Amino acid sequence: MDLENKENQESGLSLMDIISIIKLNWIMITFFTLLLGVLTFAYVSRFVEDRYKSTSEILVQVPLTGGQVDTNTLMNSQRLLDTASEFARSPHIVEKLRTTEYRSLITNTSHLAILDELTNRAIIESISVNSSNTSFIIKFSYSHSDADFTQVMTSVLTTILIENEVTMFKDTFIELSPASDPVDDSPNRILYIIVGLMGGAIIGIGLAFIKHLFNNSYMTKEQLEQGTGIQVIGVIPEFTIKEGKKK
Repeated sequence: MDLENKENQESGLSLMDIISIIKLNWIMITFFTLLLGVLTFAYVSRFVEDRYKSTSEILVQVPLTGGQVDTNTLMNSQRLLDTASEFARSPHIVEKLRTTEYRSLITNTSHLAILDELTNRAIIESISVNSSNTSFIIKFSYSHSDADFTQVMTSVLTTILIENEVTMFKDTFIELSPASDPVDDSPNRILYIIVGLMGGAIIGIGLAFIKHLFNNSYMTKEQLEQGTGIQVIGVIPEFTIKEGKKK
């Protein structure tokens, strides 16, 4: 059994064999690497649309019991902050966009047309709310492929959140900073291209090893001796012949 395992190990690919296979097939590997990289760049440029994000900062006011801060107050504050983050993305807030009061804040007719095409679920999925355990400030963001519409939606949704009539959150939110100028949020083209290049390299290397598996020739003297059981007496070295100058 030990002899059989030893023979299997010797018949496997060594590190030098792997390097040799890669060197022999570097043109094919490079071709697939560049090909998939170019295809990925073309796909991202043609089919993946840019999305922009606008962000506003909102302070969540935490009520204090007796003007003092204790452990229970801090725990309740964190629960309130977490609940406020969920409330900011709730259907209750999004539904307000459909009312005449807040539709009037959207003065651009093309923006109103975009809003009418969006479902409540699509709007909620485009909203992100970030908070931390070290402050009572939440960052409210909205993203869309139209940069101007993104900023308008962030501004209107922030207004709806501050003016909400829910007893628990009434007069709880204070706007610290208005909707920011839209920034390019996605896609990360560099990341897409890197993934494409890596995928192409993996495909190229995989094909090189598949090609090696179907290659029945012996690459070294040791492989020939092991495969045939016959000792190799001599090996003809590789050499180049220099062509003489033509007269």
